[in-house]
Amino acid sequence: MTQARAYSGGTVGDGLWIRPCHQTDAPRRRLVCLPHAGGTAREYISWPALLPPDVGVYAVQYPGRQDRFVEPAAAGIESLAQEIASALEPFTGDPLTVFGHSMGAYVAYEVVLELERRHGRVVDLLVVSGVAAPQDKRPSEVHLLPDEAFAAEVARDNEAFARLLTAPDLVEVLLPMIRDDYRIFEVYSRSRPPAVLASLLATGGTEDPGVDPAGLTRWGQLTSGGFDVVSFPGGHFYLVEDESALVGRLAERLPSV
Repeated sequence: MTQARAYSGGTVGDGLWIRPCHQTDAPRRRLVCLPHAGGTAREYISWPALLPPDVGVYAVQYPGRQDRFVEPAAAGIESLAQEIASALEPFTGDPLTVFGHSMGAYVAYEVVLELERRHGRVVDLLVVSGVAAPQDKRPSEVHLLPDEAFAAEVARDNEAFARLLTAPDLVEVLLPMIRDDYRIFEVYSRSRPPAVLASLLATGGTEDPGVDPAGLTRWGQLTSGGFDVVSFPGGHFYLVEDESALVGRLAERLPSV
């Protein structure tokens, strides 16, 4: 494990991609979390306190935000996943769980596919949150909207971003990054997605307008391992509305895989 240095209340590894959310010397299991469109590694900084102390929690930092602001946006989800898979190579010998929410769920799925292409089954559990299976992905072009309409569309599902709309200068900085994330999310397509070897858990909010239970259930076609679906009260950001419910369920699952 690389040495860590202080980073905005948490820690950050030497690499650009993988950020430890806390200090743990010898984790029994590693949990790697991938943010939603517009999200950052800091989305998961509170998770370690809700998990057993021997679970190492790490978050991925995508290019184009925070300390990676000057870097160009990813060309696509597949190329993004290849970079992340390379950064995760040191973790492939340990028990490993990968979690992704919304856009991050598709990135997580592609990361696991790439790791398995290189090494076989090295991820025990893939957790995909808040998004339909790739074969059921609905076409959309929100990223092509004019700035005002685009910002309103993003704010509709993301209360945190809605609060940022009161600071126009900040929106001017963040909007291009969020638009780039929406672009790679919306152009991502897998008409015949391959199955992963890892066990798979699909989770979502019961009031999420973007994904229904059937869309979550169809993730079960994309694993040759075990599969389960768990729904929680709330909308697209149910994991923020009641973080402890989701993380508590993950804590129950981790020892059994």
